[in-house]
Amino acid sequence: MIRVLHLLFVFVPIVTFSAWAKEKVDIAIIETLPVAIVTESRIAFEAELQRLMPDKDIHFRVYNAEGSVEQANALLSDMLAESTPDLVVSLATLATRAVLNKDELLSIPKLFMVVSEPVTEGIVPAFGATSKRNITGESHVVNATVKLDMLDGVFQASEPVKTRKIALLHTTYPSSFNAASALIAIQSAYQNIQFIPIKTPYIAKEAGLETMKEDIISLLKSEETALDGYWLSAGPLIETPNLIADIKKQTGLLPLFAESVSAVKEGALIGIVSQAQDIGVSAAKQAERILALGSSETIPVEQIENFTVAVNVTTAIKLQLPIPSNYLRLSEQHVYQ
Repeated sequence: MIRVLHLLFVFVPIVTFSAWAKEKVDIAIIETLPVAIVTESRIAFEAELQRLMPDKDIHFRVYNAEGSVEQANALLSDMLAESTPDLVVSLATLATRAVLNKDELLSIPKLFMVVSEPVTEGIVPAFGATSKRNITGESHVVNATVKLDMLDGVFQASEPVKTRKIALLHTTYPSSFNAASALIAIQSAYQNIQFIPIKTPYIAKEAGLETMKEDIISLLKSEETALDGYWLSAGPLIETPNLIADIKKQTGLLPLFAESVSAVKEGALIGIVSQAQDIGVSAAKQAERILALGSSETIPVEQIENFTVAVNVTTAIKLQLPIPSNYLRLSEQHVYQ
């Protein structure tokens, strides 16, 4: 009798343990390049998804494409050789381009993050549409008109008839090049703004950031037009360490607009963009929905809802450009000096 009772007591914990076992979820994440906005968005995404799905055992496999579409393709093949994930998440444009075009991933739900121009990239024909490639996501930047309206509002509050000559810094990286093209296409509607395009070839890997920075500084120093400042668009270049400080040291120029809150902290006059925390949290909510549906096909591509406006009052004083009071109200906790 004692022996039978012993066996019963041993068996019960095994049943209880099985009931507690969490369902496994395998998520493959491929990053274009481990720059700040990419890494921080991914970390926020992972933390929020685990918070949203505490009953799941979520395993994240992270791959770094080092800024190369070719390497992204190779990593995706390696990933599929290991096992088929429940969801593939791509961060930034080049990794997303590789994911989008890989036919072997068509049946697997996909989610992109930190892609500024999903329409231009051919993911969808327009915002609000769904993709035929089983992928969805959100653009993390506002459109060109909103950005120009913001900067023009500052100029209108100062000298409304003066034209500012602004160096439009960009690279051949897709999001950077597309953003610059969109700005140039509509600049004629703004009499206060004249863009002087300054472009350098995109160079992959982290070491390429320094080379691109040096090229941009060299081009600025050789520019014959008297510049009032410069514009920093989305893309790898804006993530380069000490970019603003080094440009100021060698040219004396300050950025008038930047698509990065950290760039405004470092001296840009004004910026409007989604922060990494907001990008990651919003993407995690989408991922939870995708995993529940088992597909991304019915979820439209949209623009992210949360944007941060940031201003730097020290730069405003240096440039003698008063910041409109409504901008300061919009900036809330993001007024820097």
